[in-house]
Amino acid sequence: MERERDMKPYKIYILQYALRKCMMCERVMGSTDTTPVEVPYYIWVVTNGEHTAVVDMGATESNITKHGRFWLEHPASLLDKVGVNAKTVEHAIVTHLHWDHAGNYELFPRAKFHLQEDELAFWTGKHVKHRYFSRAIEVEDVCAMVRYNYDGRVNLVSGSQELFPGVTLHRMGGHTKGIQVVQVQTASGTAVIASDACADYLLLRTNTPSTIMCDVPGYLDGFDTLRRLAKDERHILPGHDIEALHINRRLSERIAVLE
Repeated sequence: MERERDMKPYKIYILQYALRKCMMCERVMGSTDTTPVEVPYYIWVVTNGEHTAVVDMGATESNITKHGRFWLEHPASLLDKVGVNAKTVEHAIVTHLHWDHAGNYELFPRAKFHLQEDELAFWTGKHVKHRYFSRAIEVEDVCAMVRYNYDGRVNLVSGSQELFPGVTLHRMGGHTKGIQVVQVQTASGTAVIASDACADYLLLRTNTPSTIMCDVPGYLDGFDTLRRLAKDERHILPGHDIEALHINRRLSERIAVLE
């Protein structure tokens, strides 16, 4: 308790770097809804002035274009706008290794990368030969994590691990074999960067899986874990929902902060 009282609360910056235009049925498993939707692509920053971590690194502009998305702003530029220099970042949390979350690692030459052990194991294992899984991966992103692991720059987490006082990593599974979420103590309550463990508030509210799954029961069980870890729904930050920018304090068109 004493440790928690002495800890400075964190802010979570929500940074949108890209956009996808698609139909609702492309986002929600079993849906036939053809309503057009705009899907944001995020990275996040967790900081309290003493400790700072970047959560996910986004994708490169070339991969955004290759996958039919729209590039909005370079992640390094967005980081600069919230006072973070990518070249000096010491901690980068990789929630999972899908292409839109695990690129741009070269922007962080000093960082240690924090990743679940079974996430890396899955993407170097026997199932990646199947197109169902490999379509969501850029192979070079996985290879980079393997090389960084050989260099001692990867912290392979098994389950839950405190990164800093007030910032804890939790394995979830579901969307991918070893996706993890980031629990953060903010001034307004305990928040969770859910990334694609909950891609959209609609999925959480309706207990519905998204269209890209490794383990559907595990994904749905994860919603209960998110509700347990976070103060309330507002303190859960989905991986691809524009509402996250609107309900938090807006700093610019593409940046908001949860405090």
